[in-house]
Amino acid sequence: MTVEDRTAIVTGGASGIGAATCRELADRGANVVVADVDDERGEALAAELSETDGDGHFVETDVSDEDAAARAVEAAREAFGSVDVLVNNAAVASREADGPITEFEDEAFDFIAGVNLRGPAYMCKHAIPAMRETGDGDGVVVNNASIAALVAEPGMDVYTATKGALLSLTRSLAIEFAPEVRVNAICPGVVETPMLERAIEEDETDETLERMIEETPLGLADPEEIATVVAFLASEDASFVTGATIPVDGGFTAR
Repeated sequence: MTVEDRTAIVTGGASGIGAATCRELADRGANVVVADVDDERGEALAAELSETDGDGHFVETDVSDEDAAARAVEAAREAFGSVDVLVNNAAVASREADGPITEFEDEAFDFIAGVNLRGPAYMCKHAIPAMRETGDGDGVVVNNASIAALVAEPGMDVYTATKGALLSLTRSLAIEFAPEVRVNAICPGVVETPMLERAIEEDETDETLERMIEETPLGLADPEEIATVVAFLASEDASFVTGATIPVDGGFTAR
């Protein structure tokens, strides 16, 4: 599954699934732009990637800011000469900021939607033209959604809505930009990431996550298990896959 010499931008790339994806792509020979708000971790990871079969470059990026999204794309072009793959991984989830639709606040809605939906839209707005201008006619977008887009859980209505909308955006873009750009989405289940740790810390009495882990036939996932699926979708082995939604959930949605 080669991605050798291709340039990938991974948003939210400094930790969790994003960092695992950066490492997986670089190990396969890709040049990876780590786009994240965490400059310390991002810089460290980019330096690590430079020691692999690929290369790394960090760009401080708040995807909810269109100017920042545009700068990330331009940085990829300047550092590596092309844009071939975009992984829209950056996301936020917060039970404190979210909640039932009868209780949400405008500020919380704007924060969650800004990162989870407007962010991928901004990145695609700038990355897809760059793919068509600089790439080899096989651009790739992989959107990281969630099983929350497929199976609802209480108490996270805004988050769930943004992830469902991301699946619709995936299908729309896949049709609009074929055959030059393939666009697919993954729906991870419960993964051992910093986001999961923060969710548990926010509400230690919440039994939802514990139940979801117990109801997942394959148990809690490692970020690397999600990253390998992203790498497949980014590679030429997935050349006839577009507009697809792929659960990577250990069998949770099969129940």
